[in-house]
Order: sequence, then structure tokens, then C-alpha cells
Amino acid sequence: MTQEKFDELVQQLEVYSQQHPNLYKLRVAALAAFGYLYIFVAIAVLLGIVMFIGLIAIYGRFVNKFTIYMVLIFVIPLFMILRSLWVTFPEPTGIRLNRKQVPELFALVNRLTKSLQAPSFHKILLTPEFNASVVQVPRLGIFGWQKNYLILGLPLMQSLSPEQFQAVVAHETGHLSGNHSRFAGWIYRVRKTWMQILERFQTEQGAEVVMLSFYSFINWYSPLLSAYSFVLARGNEYVADQCAADSVGNQHIAEALILIGVRSEYIKNSYWKNIFQQASTQPEPPISPFAQIAQFLQNEIEPETYQKLLERSLTLKTDTIDTHPCLRDRLQALGFNPSALPTMSFSPVTAGEKFLGNALANLTEQFDREWCTNIEASWKERFTYIQGLRTKLQELEEKSKSEILNLEEAWNRAFWTSEIMGDRTALPLVQNVIKMQVDHAGANYLLGKILLEDVDSDGIKHLEIAMECDVDARISSCELIYEFLRQQGKNDEALKYQQKLEDHYQEVYLAQQERATVSCFDALISHDISKDEVDKLQQYLSDYKNIETIYLLRKYLKYFPEKPMYVLAIRCKHSFWTKFHLSDRALKKEQEVIAKIVKEFEFANYTYITVFASDKSFDKQSFPYVLSEDYIKKVAGKPIFQA
Repeated sequence: MTQEKFDELVQQLEVYSQQHPNLYKLRVAALAAFGYLYIFVAIAVLLGIVMFIGLIAIYGRFVNKFTIYMVLIFVIPLFMILRSLWVTFPEPTGIRLNRKQVPELFALVNRLTKSLQAPSFHKILLTPEFNASVVQVPRLGIFGWQKNYLILGLPLMQSLSPEQFQAVVAHETGHLSGNHSRFAGWIYRVRKTWMQILERFQTEQGAEVVMLSFYSFINWYSPLLSAYSFVLARGNEYVADQCAADSVGNQHIAEALILIGVRSEYIKNSYWKNIFQQASTQPEPPISPFAQIAQFLQNEIEPETYQKLLERSLTLKTDTIDTHPCLRDRLQALGFNPSALPTMSFSPVTAGEKFLGNALANLTEQFDREWCTNIEASWKERFTYIQGLRTKLQELEEKSKSEILNLEEAWNRAFWTSEIMGDRTALPLVQNVIKMQVDHAGANYLLGKILLEDVDSDGIKHLEIAMECDVDARISSCELIYEFLRQQGKNDEALKYQQKLEDHYQEVYLAQQERATVSCFDALISHDISKDEVDKLQQYLSDYKNIETIYLLRKYLKYFPEKPMYVLAIRCKHSFWTKFHLSDRALKKEQEVIAKIVKEFEFANYTYITVFASDKSFDKQSFPYVLSEDYIKKVAGKPIFQA
């Protein structure tokens, strides 16, 4: 199902669910049950076939390689389906809070769960993210028996007033309120089951024959269930908002929704961005970033900046990428006119101070320690990298005073300047590179990124050029354009880039599959590696005394052929008894050599190392995919190494 058809189906289902809510839920339940029925019928059929073949083989005395192979053809997908039925959900991580430690927080949660008739939370976890959520972990896989987690982000608690935070907790508790949460949780587990089955059928080997009979059904059923459950999940967000409004008032939940949108962007773009920029000048990371967030938020956001961030949040439209409705739609559902919002007032006491109490300082300190420990290595690596660039950039700056830089030097100067001093400082240098070469991928990407940050749609044109010239720029370029168009309220245009991104990921997957193996069925061509690189490789391989012959080739590729894949085919010296027969024992020596080369030698390009043998010296029946020397000689000519 294409993204366009998926969007169309979701829109139809949203209308239908509003007109016939009970019938819609019945259709979702029937669709989910049909998936279960298909799974169990498939298990019964596969099991019956296996038993039938087994009985024929035993009673008919036909136990041989063929019957064993036939049994395995059906046993492997049977095992895959049975294993996929046990849906595993990882437990969320964070600092577990206890009642004695934060009594006011537990009192709030208990009060809300009682008023909303929701089940109790087994654990309340504090995390360093700017977020709050409810997670249900089923102890029995698809059969349920939930363990409920309430996840609270410390930066979120530091950003909201106590009343606004109560509204957020009421919203999250509302997801567990009443019967709709159990139904939605069941649908979610069914959806995840099918995702696991599809993933395992795509990645695991040995089930290709039977997979063909399942694949068409999976491709039809999975997006259909996804569309139906998508509408259900979005509807539950409105229900949770109403639960919060009924518990603490719609004013507080509206304020919380607004501030979460504004302050999350403000912290990300103004606070954390400045923190990570310090890696250019400081060899050690800051020791208390989470403690500093509280101080940072004490200063109210400038009215102009606040209004700009609020307008950006209100411009976003509800789409089919995220189950959460946009801010404008959620405010309207609560009875607020987004174009006439009241001025926000900031509370002098934060939710973190009120509900975490005396434990706030220790919890903040713990997050600070963990953050420093986790980031220390990458921070020092970044600092060392920037210092190396400073030296190189200084040399180029001196050179530019006396002579004109060539294209490579001009790009290095622009890129290194952006890395050290920021993109905007490098802007004139980037524009100069584009004057030298209009389709320069790196310069167009950097210029496009800067223009989109300035809300200039001309940036899309430059990012398109970058994507066309460099396949590695596609993912980040599509993400930048998609987010920019969403912020402009142009969802239809944004979805085109979402589709481009999905198509690219599919190509990446196919390219990985294409590069995963090399066999006698692949088209090999002569390599195009420079003589210097070949000489370097020969010099390294000359230390291997047990290598007899090495050929270097290139695999013909359908996906991303501009990123070459080379094949290093080797044959080791063997004893008299194994020299003329490629046995498992003989292959072990080649495997040891291959592992050593992979570990020690750094190839400039992706290189696959395999073995080859003379047509007269190996058993083609036992090793049907091994490259033959006659085929390699025909393509490569002379070996690059001969003992």
C-alpha cells in the first residue's frame, strides 16, 4: 500500500469512526481477530503438512535427504510464526521513584487513577527526556496481563507549573481509563505481532518457498491493520485530553499543550545546542547540564521568540505520520480558539520542585553524573577533532591571502569553518564554492540547510541538488525538507518527501542484500582500484605465508553502483591431502585468514572476502556457490598476489 492510499484510507476511516463509533470498533476487532485466525490456521496447516510428510516417510520407509529437506521447508516458517507470537516488549528504563522518596507525586497519581477509574501504576520512572508517557508491558506476550509504567521527564517537570503538570499526568492516566485502553492495548499487540512476523520473514533464511504463500497476505493485511489501528490511536489522544480536562480543567491542559510545544523547541534549539557547541572550545563536558536547565528556564522566553515558536507549533497540521493530533486541533477540541489564546503566565514554583520535593537535588545530580559519563568519550573525541581542524583551517586561511584556492581547498575551508564556528559563519564561503561548481553536493546541502532555518523555501532547491549528486545526502535532506514543509502547513508536499525517504530505505535494504554475499551466480567485472592502493594491499598480504593466490575483482551492482563493492578471492596453501579437495577442514584455514584480514586491514571501499578453487579440486555438489578459478581468471586476468 502506497503512502497516498494509506492516507486516503485513514481519512475515510476517521469519518466513519465519527459517524459509527461502535461499528468502527467492531470492524477493528474483526480485522484483528481475522489476523489471529489466519495465524492459527497457518500453524495448523503447516503442522499438518509436517506430520503428513513425517508419517509417509516413517511408514513408507522413505526417510532420506529429500524427505528431511521437505520437512524443514515447512518446519522453519512454522517455528518463525510460533516464535513471533511471543511478542516481547522491552521494559522502559529510568530512575524508579518510590512513595517514601516523593510522597506528593504518588499522592497525585493515586488521586488521578481513582478519579479516572484507571488501574494502578506498577512503577513510576523519571527520565532525562522532555516527555511523559504511559507504557504497558504484557507479561504474557499477546495474551496480555499488563505491567503499567508511568514515565516522567525531569526537564518536563522543570518546565511546567504544578497545575499544568497535573493535567499532563491526567492525560497519560486517561490512556488507561475505562475499557478503551484494554481494547487499544490488544490491537497494539496484534499490530506488533504482525510487524515481527514480517520482519523475521524478511531477514531470516531458509523459508523462501513457504514465505511466498504468506508474503502477499502480510503485505495486504499489515498496512490495513495499521490504518485501522492508527485511527483508533488518534481517537484515544482526544479521549485522554478530555480526561485531563474533566480532572483538572481544560485551561490547564491547554496551557500544558502549548508550553510543551514551545519549551521543548526552545530547550532543544537554545539550550542543548549551546551546550554541545562548547565541545569546540572545552575539553571536558559541563558537569551539571540538568541543574542548569532549571536556571535557564527561570528566565522567561522573550515575547518575540515565544510568539515565533507558538506560531510554528500552531502551523503544524495533523498528518498520518504521527498518531498525535496537531496542537491546533487539540486546542479546538478543548474549546479554545487558537487565534485568540490568552497570554501565558509562568509559575514561580515548578512541578519538579513541588512533586519531587527534597529528592529533586539528588535526582538532578544523578542525571548529571550519568550524562557526563555517557558523553565524556564522544565529547573529548569531538574536541580533539575540532582542534585538528583549527590547525588545517589556519593553514588554508594563510594560503587564501596569497593565492586562489582550488575547489577542494575552498570546500574544505567552508566545511571546516561551519564545523568550528557554525553554519552561518561559513555561509559566504559556501556560496563561493557553489559559484565554482554549481552542483557541489556538500555546499548545496549546507546552503539548503541554512536557508530552511531562515524559513526560505529556496533551500529545497539546493537540497534537491545535494540528493541528486550524493546518495548519502538523501536521508538528511528529505528529513529537513519534510520538517520544513510540515512547519509551513504543507502536509501534502511533505508526504512526498516522506515517501521518497521510505523508497530510499527500501533501496538501502535491497543494496544491503545485494552486497551480503558473493557466489558463482553473481556478475563480476575487473576492478578499478588505483595502482597505489593495490600495491599497498599487496605489501600487506605478502606477510601471510600461508596464502597461495589472491584475485581482486569488482561486483556488478544494481543498487547504488556509484558505491563500488570489491571482491577479494583468496586460496590458501594446503597439505597434500587437502590440496585437491575443498573440504570443511580446508575451508577452516581460509576462514581464519579472512577473519584476520578483516580485523587488521582497513579497506578504502567496501570489500567482500571469499574463497575460490579450481574446477577440478572441489565438490560442486557440496559447495555449489564457491567461485571457480576459471571464472575468476576470465574476469580478472592475473592475480594480484601469487606465492
